[in-house]
Amino acid sequence: MSKTVKYIILVMLYAAVQACIRNDIPYPVVELAITSVSGEGFTCSSSDIDASKRLAVIHLEETTDIGNVVISEVGMTEGASTDVTFPGTFDLRSDLHLTLELYQEYDWTISAEQEITRIFRVEGQIGEAVIDADKHEVRAEVPMGMDLSDIRILEIKLGPEGITSMDVEAGDVLSFETPQTVRVTYHDVVEDWVITIETTDVLASLTSVVPGTRVMWLSGTGVPDTEIGFRYRKEGESGWTDVDDGDVIVTGGMAEAFVGGLEPGTDYQVQLYSGENFSEILGMKTGIEAGLPNSDFEEWATLDVGTLKNVVCPYLSQEAAFWGTGNPGAAILGKVLTDKTEDIRPGSDGKYAVRMESMFAGVLGIGKFAAGNIFTGSYLKTVGMSGLVGFGRPFTERPVALHGWMKYTRGLIDQTGSSSMQPEGSAISAGDPDSGIIYIALGDWTPEEFGVSYDGETVGTQEMPICVDTRDAKTFFDKNSDAVIAYGELILDETVPDWTEFTISLDYARYDRLEAKPTHIVVICTSSRFGDYFIGSTGSRMWVDDLDLLYDKVPQPGSEADLH
Repeated sequence: MSKTVKYIILVMLYAAVQACIRNDIPYPVVELAITSVSGEGFTCSSSDIDASKRLAVIHLEETTDIGNVVISEVGMTEGASTDVTFPGTFDLRSDLHLTLELYQEYDWTISAEQEITRIFRVEGQIGEAVIDADKHEVRAEVPMGMDLSDIRILEIKLGPEGITSMDVEAGDVLSFETPQTVRVTYHDVVEDWVITIETTDVLASLTSVVPGTRVMWLSGTGVPDTEIGFRYRKEGESGWTDVDDGDVIVTGGMAEAFVGGLEPGTDYQVQLYSGENFSEILGMKTGIEAGLPNSDFEEWATLDVGTLKNVVCPYLSQEAAFWGTGNPGAAILGKVLTDKTEDIRPGSDGKYAVRMESMFAGVLGIGKFAAGNIFTGSYLKTVGMSGLVGFGRPFTERPVALHGWMKYTRGLIDQTGSSSMQPEGSAISAGDPDSGIIYIALGDWTPEEFGVSYDGETVGTQEMPICVDTRDAKTFFDKNSDAVIAYGELILDETVPDWTEFTISLDYARYDRLEAKPTHIVVICTSSRFGDYFIGSTGSRMWVDDLDLLYDKVPQPGSEADLH
């Protein structure tokens, strides 16, 4: 055999061996993700990053130049690199696309959202102007008979605060017999806005009527500088009741009211008046006074759950469960986080309250910190040393507050969790005081079906609107979620040694979703506020008794919780 032939054979054998090595030792599959985006003039929280869509959304401040956004750093999965260089300045009028690389490549997108508050108001204007930012159009209405050739501008803001120039300003008197064009300039943006003013003979309009159970929320428009208000009556009655002036807020030609003292399950008629003008009459029906099952915490049982024995449960049977606890997860190690107690609040007709204790659930230093808690929902599954928890129960009414009794022992933090998963905006160290929290939320979440298993044994499925995986902070309850309709909280940042009455008002106004119909309610009490992050104190305790939903007006609705 010639040397040439031998050489060719050796080369072929070497290539075959290399091919075998590549096929026999594949690269590991590592899912790459953006974990944070930081820079100038914008925010990006963990809830703004969606790994399933491979999308990170940044929220620009009003004055940030969207065409020149400074991104200082993009955090990503350890070991990953990207084809885009940071820090850098980017034009985010279009999405920024980048590829993360390690063993595989993953395409991600950074998208910018920017809210600019725009205002237009003229003398005599009825209601709010309709402002179309995409078309650069403004439309407003004034009463029939008003001289369109002599209209005074009261307010005009069509670009970012403090950096926008316009060729008209507040106080100018213009003719709007035909639409006016206004040039708006900021950064390198030049926009021509068309402003149209029309006359209308509709001088009183009821734009929104939202019923609660003993309350209603009203809004409408009338003629500025006239007396604007609301009146109502039960359907079938002839006389009207005027809404108290103190309950009506009038801004220009806009009016809003929050009215209490209504009767549940009753049909009402509502009307707005503006001077001598009246709107059409709208009808509505108030809701019912729905309660929270076992909210006095009198029903308890010790049950076998799957292969787990003697789990303390705040219900008499699995079928009757409304409240959940972390007890099924802690039961694997023989711990009880949440239990009944005969230490009840003063004047209670019951025998029990609920007591929550934060503790280290483990043996020989192996385990994890767990906060004592009780919540509307169900413990779904233990995964390793972590848990899957379902929050929320079906609920369709609009209460205004959560009322109850509590006391709290505040310990010093001795469990600091993992450095890779910390509460956003909170610098927590060992020795810091712990805090507890009670919160309530209404929302219109879409439930999903989740498997339920304890100690490795599947026991069924449950539909839950929210599923929290304690290994992933992105799944934690988010009070800023688009699904939230109303929210209220009581943060306990001091020891409350004696039983104390509290009221937590539900804030609907913050979410601007009042007309949305709730589908679920979330109520959570926990002795360590950041227990989801395995952070807290083994010395923290919380007691809660006799929770009630309130449906009539409480002082300062939407304000912080009140301890009586």
